[in-house]
Amino acid sequence: MSQHHKLKILLSGAVLLAACGSKAPTNQDKAANDSAANAAAVSTPAANEITSTPVAAGLTADYMVGKWSAVDEDCSATLEFRKDGTTETPIGEAKWTVAGDKLSIDYHDGSQPTVSTIKVLDPNRIEITHASGTKETEKRC
Repeated sequence: MSQHHKLKILLSGAVLLAACGSKAPTNQDKAANDSAANAAAVSTPAANEITSTPVAAGLTADYMVGKWSAVDEDCSATLEFRKDGTTETPIGEAKWTVAGDKLSIDYHDGSQPTVSTIKVLDPNRIEITHASGTKETEKRC
């Protein structure tokens, strides 16, 4: 199997590049998460209205348009979803569609399109559940 084919499988299996393994959270990560949770708990109603509207609307093609991190919320590698249904990935161009909570990416190379379930977490973050059942979080870049 060629290196390009292996990378494509890795990317398409994860839709937004496969998670290459999660790093173990540090005490600093845990403290940051606790601080963020506490800040969210005391936020004003106006702030909640701003962030809850896109989440309530769920996954739409318009929501996905833009650049997204490809691996573990790291914007050094991105996928750019365009309004015309094309996407630029680290391994090349593809076509994408949204149906309900499913995101499908098709490389038009004879392989089956990859389909993942997307849960909108907030206006700039999504949780991806891959066909394998693994999950990862990505962010808008």
